Amino acid sequence: MKAIIVCILSCLSVFAADTTDIHVVTWSYKVLPEDSLATIEVFTRGGQTNLIRHTHTKDGAVLYRAQSFYHNGAEVGVYMYQVGKGPDTTSVGSGPGVPYYFNIAFDSSNRPRAAHIMATNFVMLDWFDCTNGVFYPAASSLIQEANDGRLDKKP
Repeated sequence: MKAIIVCILSCLSVFAADTTDIHVVTWSYKVLPEDSLATIEVFTRGGQTNLIRHTHTKDGAVLYRAQSFYHNGAEVGVYMYQVGKGPDTTSVGSGPGVPYYFNIAFDSSNRPRAAHIMATNFVMLDWFDCTNGVFYPAASSLIQEANDGRLDKKP
């Protein structure tokens, strides 16, 4: 019963969303035998899934986080972070055979700042800002501005 209540409360943001086109559905469950909490967040823009985040925490600390980026139903890239089982690891990957470019921009301290999905002609298709290793969809207006600026610079 508690799981159902958590799911209902987590989904209220979908029904109470503001006028943006980004929506998120969140649910959590307990992972045994490690006694951790798994949280899954599914972000959509315009009705299409564009980011799925899996996070496992224990005693308030993140053990594992995988963030998968999507466009037109295809997984385009992934950013994963894991601690505790051997050395801490971070990995970035791109989906094989997808017709898009996927990149992650890092700052001078090698922390991720943003992820982008672009068409092969470098038109920005989706943009994700990042804070403390957690990606979230940027506003659609920023994507439009990026594309408008790119088009304005053509000769």
